[in-house]
Amino acid sequence: MTSAPPPQHPPSVPGGARVRSAVRDARFHLVRQARRVLRRRLVAARGSDNAVLQRAYVLGRQTARRTLNTVTDRQVGWVATLWSARWLDGTTYEITGWAYERGYGHEQPPRIEVELRRRGSSTPVRAQVEPVTEMEINGLARRAEFDYANTAFVARFDLAPLLAGTDPRPWRVHLRVTGADGRSSSGTLKTRHRAGSARVLGVRTFSGGVQLVPRWVRRRGLSLERHLPVATAGQVEVVGREVAARVELRGRRAARAELVSRDARRPMTLEPVDGAPGVVRVRAQVPETWTTTWLESDLLGSDTDETSAQGTQEAGADEGLEEVSAEQSAPTAPAPQGDEHEGQRRVAQTYRLVVVDAQGAEHVAATSLDQSDPVQDPGSGLLAYSGDGGSLLVGETGSQLVVTDATLEPGPSPRLLFEGSWGGPGDQLSLSLVGRRQTLTAHLDLRPDGTWSARADLRQGQWGGPAQLPRTGSYVLRALDPTGGTVRVMAAPSLVARTPEKLDLPEARLRWETGRGRSLRLRVGLTRAPDELGSFHQRRMDAAYLRGPHEPQQSVYLESFYGRLATCNPFAIDAVIAREHPDWVRYWGVTDLSVPVPEGAVAVVEGTQAWFDARARSRYVVANDWLRSRFVPQPFQTVLQTWHGSMFKRIGLDRPTAGASTRAALLVERDKWDVLLSQNHHSTQIFRSAYAWEGTFYEEGYPRNDALVDGSGEHLRERLGIRPDQKAVLYAPTWRDNAAGMVLFLDLERLAADLGDDYVVLLRGHSRTVGHGRSVELPGVIDVTTYPSITELFLAADAMITDYSSVMFDFSVTRRPMIFYVPDLDEYRDDVRGVYFDLAEQAPGPVVSTQEAVVEAIRAMDDGDRYARRYDEWVERFNHLDDGHSAERVVRRLFAEG
Repeated sequence: MTSAPPPQHPPSVPGGARVRSAVRDARFHLVRQARRVLRRRLVAARGSDNAVLQRAYVLGRQTARRTLNTVTDRQVGWVATLWSARWLDGTTYEITGWAYERGYGHEQPPRIEVELRRRGSSTPVRAQVEPVTEMEINGLARRAEFDYANTAFVARFDLAPLLAGTDPRPWRVHLRVTGADGRSSSGTLKTRHRAGSARVLGVRTFSGGVQLVPRWVRRRGLSLERHLPVATAGQVEVVGREVAARVELRGRRAARAELVSRDARRPMTLEPVDGAPGVVRVRAQVPETWTTTWLESDLLGSDTDETSAQGTQEAGADEGLEEVSAEQSAPTAPAPQGDEHEGQRRVAQTYRLVVVDAQGAEHVAATSLDQSDPVQDPGSGLLAYSGDGGSLLVGETGSQLVVTDATLEPGPSPRLLFEGSWGGPGDQLSLSLVGRRQTLTAHLDLRPDGTWSARADLRQGQWGGPAQLPRTGSYVLRALDPTGGTVRVMAAPSLVARTPEKLDLPEARLRWETGRGRSLRLRVGLTRAPDELGSFHQRRMDAAYLRGPHEPQQSVYLESFYGRLATCNPFAIDAVIAREHPDWVRYWGVTDLSVPVPEGAVAVVEGTQAWFDARARSRYVVANDWLRSRFVPQPFQTVLQTWHGSMFKRIGLDRPTAGASTRAALLVERDKWDVLLSQNHHSTQIFRSAYAWEGTFYEEGYPRNDALVDGSGEHLRERLGIRPDQKAVLYAPTWRDNAAGMVLFLDLERLAADLGDDYVVLLRGHSRTVGHGRSVELPGVIDVTTYPSITELFLAADAMITDYSSVMFDFSVTRRPMIFYVPDLDEYRDDVRGVYFDLAEQAPGPVVSTQEAVVEAIRAMDDGDRYARRYDEWVERFNHLDDGHSAERVVRRLFAEG
């Protein structure tokens, strides 16, 4: 007889662990519930003009914060940011940042005290604090109620007291802010700037090998620890592929040493140094690492969480083994045919020096390199330097550039200047600043003595257009070898310590930053004056705009796609106004000064005083999309809404997913318009339902299509490098409500390969997706997402692939072949957006759902007879007013009736 199995019980949990778990759960639910209650009950009071309600809001906020901060470590309401951190001379350590309690402003700069505290010590280490004004604070503050620019500080510590004694417990930075009214708030640093010296926290080594190690711990802020490493490496040398160092051990005898990376272990020779007990000389040859397989992380780089290594590594070790940035860690191209590594790729490694003592314990070697420049050999592919945690790192990078200095040369044609050292094989490198959607080319000069210099014009034209400031965003300094392989570019410690560093250029907000792998980056911010930055100043300017009154001006304000471009219907209307009404000022609202505007027009950046004034005073306002809540039409203004396409996909009130809030916002926006432009009667009927529009229509065709009637795309084809014998196929998918970035159902690499050299694919993402992802770089594919004029792309293309985009109603003016690739048609029609008619029955080209069918349709596109009748019907229905004179008719009516 078989006995029954014993009952299964969950593993026992110690009583203390259960209690801690229950406390954590209770805290979580308490915080969540308190936030909900605070949000519901105090939102109304916060926005009220009633003094009693305002007072109730303040008291309620204070009570909630005290309660939450008693039971949690979240420091609710406390804002304290570490902006930069660097070593000065000797034991002096400087930090900058700001601190305040959200919801409390200071007319006079508050008193800020910064000190280091250690548990068990009654004597803090106080810093010398210099109050400063930093307008960037307002740009980073969310929903700011006050101007917090005067809450910034520069604090300098003399850390000599930390070197005394042997207590390894950390000293943590604490701050106290006291206003003129005596109210004070205090706490630790909560956040840090992650693109500069506050992220790359350098170590300093003092006599006797003692290191002071700054560390950042989430929710605890910045601390400093005294550390005496078991092994310290000095006198580091790199000659060819050989690395050598002098290693001093304390209280241990070295048995062996290795260079250890994520993928490899390289043994080192170990020789005692005569007359120096505990000191050895180690050296190793570092061969290249080749592999037939690699992880996606090899291609993208490692992004180790800042706290992942806490408590798991020996003090003094770095928080992330992989120090190579995402832009710098990609494997090289495969070895050529016939090479001993044929079919393999060389993958860069980053090694630590590990010493194993006689008991078998491993010790990561620290280094006294600290803030010194990396050690390299001009003919070597190796780089030795100090990691963020003070350990010695050896990077196997092939060729590499170390940037020792980066500056801005101001003037009418501002330039970025770079200096540094280089090493590795080859001397034919290219250098550029690479952003998501724009690249700034630099001119690089590599010198035989191992130094280099480079310069890059800050204003560079895109697509052959006028030289403009770069678009907002981050640009990493990147180098490539002649094969297209990535070359590591690394900022020297002295340069890292300067970041983030502002660059003095009145018309732009620029600063140097450092990113993963100590990559150097140029940050381009919004072009706004200091008193225009952030939600506080924007609300102030909004209020002044709403108060009015505003004096009318003989000007026109134009806006296209929320200022991301200066194109579409407003662009065509602008050209006619410039020709027929040259005495009128033409303002263009733009997101930043990288957006080129028509000749003679004035660009006004969103959120600046000039932008508010142009929108408030212009006699005519012309836009192709919503003007949104920040625009209120003035009594003297005529607002022309041109819209941006006829409709296949449902819009506005016709969308099945439009909720009550969307419908309410839509009607508010609609009421700002005086005239609605329609391309055709189909669109007029849809506007009547989708926007419940009962006002004036201009059913005049689309001004943006005037150029399609008799225009030519030859100049653009030449500019893009399209041969006369090649056929250009434009792929222009629309955006999706259920996806943020560009939706590419086509495998572009396979498509280009299948089509062969007789074809070239022009990829055009929707304007809404420009801020997501990066430009595509593939053979046979040209990413023209950032090309300003899609009308010119229509003229340059021999055929177009689209899905549900309104470009189908514009491209048809050219009468060229169209292919409708709609693999998600059922989902899009039934669940995502809805459509106005059956595409399969009316499309003037093949409607397909597989990539193979797309290739087939492209190869058969010269057979125009199959869809000739449908094309004629389509043009008659949607393009009968697109005769090349739409803009003239619109401007004539606008100025006659306005």
